[in-house]
Amino acid sequence: MPSPELSAVVLCYRAGTDIEAVIVPLHHQLESSGHSSELVLVANYWPDQDDPTPGVVKAFAESHEGVVVVSQPKKGGMGWDLRSGLEAASGDIMIAIDGDSQNPTEDVLTMFRLMQETGTDVMKGLRIARYDGLYRRFVSTGYNFLFRAIFGTTGLWDINGKPKGLTRAAYEAMRLRSDDWFIDAEIVLEARRLGLRVGEMPVVFRRNDLRPSFVQPAAVLEFLRNMLARRVGRS
Repeated sequence: MPSPELSAVVLCYRAGTDIEAVIVPLHHQLESSGHSSELVLVANYWPDQDDPTPGVVKAFAESHEGVVVVSQPKKGGMGWDLRSGLEAASGDIMIAIDGDSQNPTEDVLTMFRLMQETGTDVMKGLRIARYDGLYRRFVSTGYNFLFRAIFGTTGLWDINGKPKGLTRAAYEAMRLRSDDWFIDAEIVLEARRLGLRVGEMPVVFRRNDLRPSFVQPAAVLEFLRNMLARRVGRS
């Protein structure tokens, strides 16, 4: 079978039945798009936690065509989940999105078509409006200023913005190793190392009323540690 044009990769960690608010409309949009596509649902889990998400996405896959489920005991954080989803995807272009409804599902096809039209190798969301609270905006602004100062990424902003889009050629050329939140930054840095064309797509980041943010103060220290390690060539 030929590869699909698009793989939509959804990170479903600990979403439970709330993930249906993302995957139901997204699956319908993919089917109605006129493009060949697949929906990759990443529901990795910690064995010692009571997480219903794997069962929810497996039941969805059984009743819908074109759905791939990745559900394994976790060996890392968000970065490990994203890498396992990209590894399972087979599309010519892969668009990754979080399963918390903060990005509208329509962003997936919008980014896919924009990448096709522009020939961009890697594309990321640029949050021009965000409703996720003062704490998250403060952390994000400080992180982006520091990231630009350390890596000289003038012209790019909102490094962690989603969706994240990659062509298959770009993905296969990258050396993605991050198991944690630094994966978003690693994608951008790898694209620059390879001389790939990086684009930004304006997006609106909605408020998340479903669960507390997973980006806790410890994640800030994690970001700093990873930036320093990357800067001195240790990762």
